Amino acid sequence: EPDHRLLVREALARIYAEIRVQEAPDGETAMEWLERASRDPLLLRGGMVVLDLGLPKASGFQVLEWMRDVPALEKVPVVVLTASENPMDADHAFNLGARGYFQKPADFRRYLEIFKRAFRIAEEVSGEGSG
Repeated sequence: EPDHRLLVREALARIYAEIRVQEAPDGETAMEWLERASRDPLLLRGGMVVLDLGLPKASGFQVLEWMRDVPALEKVPVVVLTASENPMDADHAFNLGARGYFQKPADFRRYLEIFKRAFRIAEEVSGEGSG
C-alpha cells in the first residue's frame, strides 16, 4: 500500500540516510526485480528484503518460497512486515526462511524501532558466513 511504503521509506531513510530502497507494488514485480538482482551480487550485498504477506498478484509467502529456490537469493535476509495477526502466518514465514516478523505499527516511532531491529537481524545474517 502506498501509505505504508511511504512510512517504510521514511523510517529507513531516517535510520540510514544513504540507503537505497527498491519498491515493488506487488509480489510479481518483487520477484522480477529480485530475479534481475540475483544476477548482480553487488545489488544484493548487505541487502535485506522487507516483505508484506498481503501483496497482490503473488503473496509474500509465494515470494519467500520462490526466493528460497533461487541460489543467489536463499541467504538474503527477509523481514516480514504485515498487518496479519495470525500466529500461524508468523510460523509459516519463519518456516519459509524469514528472519524477522513484525506487525505493521500504528505510529512512526514504532516503524523506527522495527527497522533498527531489522537491520540488526540483517547484519547478523551477513556475518554468519564470515569468520
